[in-house]
Amino acid sequence: MDQIRLTGIRATGKHGVLDFEHERAQTFVVDATLFLDLAAAGRSDDLNDTVDYGAIAKGIVAIIEGEHVDLIEKLADHIARMILDFPAVRRTQVTVHKPNAPITVPFDDVSVTVERARETSKTIDERTTDGAGESRRTHHAVIAMGGNQGDVTATLRDAVRCVDGLPSTQVTGVSPLYRTDAWGMPEDTAEFRNAVISVDTRLSAAELLNGLQRIEASHGRERTDHWTSRTLDLDIIDFDGQESDDPDLTLPHPRAWQRAFVLGPWLALEPDAELGGAHAGSVAQLLHEASDRDHIDEISDDWMVAGTAGAADTHAERDSEDSHGIADTSETIDSPETIDTAETADPAELPEGTAASKAAAAAAVRPGLTSRRAVISLDSASSDAENQFRRAIVAVDGLPGNQVEGISPLYHVSQVDDLPDKMAAVMQISTRMSARELIGALESVESSISPDLDLDLVDMEGVVSDEPDCKVPWPSAREHASVLAPWFDMDPDARLGRDPVAFLLAVAPDAAQVGMLTDNWIIGDTL
Repeated sequence: MDQIRLTGIRATGKHGVLDFEHERAQTFVVDATLFLDLAAAGRSDDLNDTVDYGAIAKGIVAIIEGEHVDLIEKLADHIARMILDFPAVRRTQVTVHKPNAPITVPFDDVSVTVERARETSKTIDERTTDGAGESRRTHHAVIAMGGNQGDVTATLRDAVRCVDGLPSTQVTGVSPLYRTDAWGMPEDTAEFRNAVISVDTRLSAAELLNGLQRIEASHGRERTDHWTSRTLDLDIIDFDGQESDDPDLTLPHPRAWQRAFVLGPWLALEPDAELGGAHAGSVAQLLHEASDRDHIDEISDDWMVAGTAGAADTHAERDSEDSHGIADTSETIDSPETIDTAETADPAELPEGTAASKAAAAAAVRPGLTSRRAVISLDSASSDAENQFRRAIVAVDGLPGNQVEGISPLYHVSQVDDLPDKMAAVMQISTRMSARELIGALESVESSISPDLDLDLVDMEGVVSDEPDCKVPWPSAREHASVLAPWFDMDPDARLGRDPVAFLLAVAPDAAQVGMLTDNWIIGDTL
C-alpha cells in the first residue's frame, strides 16, 4: 500500500503523570505514516484524490496543544484516530516522542508507536454519506457550545481551537459569549456559558459528530442525562440544511427551535439564519417565541481573544441593567474595511425590544466573513526571538478563521545608535478577521508571549485605512528592509500598494543592515 510520511512535527503540550507536567509545557515530536491508495492522485494530480497532509499536521498540533492526558500512549491514540477521520487513509502508524521526559538516567529519547486501521464494518459515517464523493464536498455546519463546570470560558475557547483542528475543517465564525440561567434545573445549579460557531468542513455529518464527541471527552465530558451539569457540550445544530431521523444524529437538532441559548448566539452570528425540519422558521422569529428568551444575556463579544478569560464577567457587570434578554452590545464599528457585501437582518423588522432585535442590531454592524490575504511582520531584540516567532505563528494560526499560508526565512537586523540587534521575519495568512480585529488579536498574542515581541499588520488585501489605531497598509513598512527583505523572499511577486516589494527593497535606506540567517528555522524547539 502507498504511504505518506510526516516526520518531526513539533508542538508543546502539558502531558504526563507527574504533577508539574500538568502545569509546565514541554516539547512533543510526532512521526506519522499514512497508508492509502495514491494511484488515482498519481493519474489526476488532484488533491481530492489524496489526503491533505497539511491539515493532518495542523490536527496533530491541535491535539498536542489540547487537553492534558497522562500517557503518551493516549496521546498517540488520539492522533491516530484523528488521522483515520480522513476518508482516504486506511491505516496509520503514529510515533509520539517525549524527548524531555522526566527520567533520572541519561537517555536520548522516549517514544510510543501505535498502529490503527479503519474499521471495515458499516458505520454511521457510511450510512450518512450520500454517494462515494459526498464526504469530499465542502459542507457548512452550525455547532452549539456550552458548559457550566470549571473555567467554562477557557474550555469553550480551547474547544473552538480543537474544532478548527479537525481534519479538513475551518471555523468560519464565532458568536458572542452568552450567560444562560440553569432554567428548569435545581436551584443551586451553576449558570451556563453558551456560544455558537460555524464551520466549513469536508467531513460528513457523522464524521464531524465523532470529532466533536472526542473533543468533549478530552475536556472531561461524560454523557449521562441531558439535564445535568457538564464541562463541555458540542451539538451539531444544522448541517447544510439537511434533515435526518437517524437516532445517532438527528438533523436539524430536534430541540434547537425552542432553546434561546442556541438561537440567540446563532442569530448574532448569522442574522439571516433559517432552521429547517419540523419546526422550520427564521431563527429571529423562533428566538422571539422561545419561552426561555429572558434567561440569556450576551456578556462578551471578544471572548476568543487570548487574555480575556475574565472578560465575560466584566461585561456581565457592565450590562447588569439589562438583566433580562440579550444585553445590547451594538457598538458602532467604524473601521473602513467593515463595508461588506454580506446582507444582515434589518432590526427594525423584528419585534421591538426583544432579544432577537437586539442580537440582530449587534450582528448588523459586525464585519462580514470575507477571507482576505494579510501579511504580518515579526521582530524582536530578545535572545529568544526565534522561539517567540514560532509561538506567535502557532498562536495566530490558532485564531478562528485564520490559516497561515507562508513563512519567510529568518533575518538578522543590525541596529544603530547602540541599540541591540534584532531578528525579523514575515508571515502571510488567510483571515476572516477585519483589520482592526486582527490588530487587536496580534496585540494580545504579543502580550501573552513577550514584551520584546512586535507583531504588525503590514498589509491586508482590499483594505486601506488611516484610522489612528488601524493603519493599513502599515505606513513605514516601505522604508524598512527588515520587513521588505523577508517578504520578498517569501513572495517575490509581492506588491505593497502599487509598488513591487522588490523595488522598495532595492531603494530602502537600511537595506545593508539586514541579512538572511536561515530558511528552515521554523522547524525547531518551541519551548
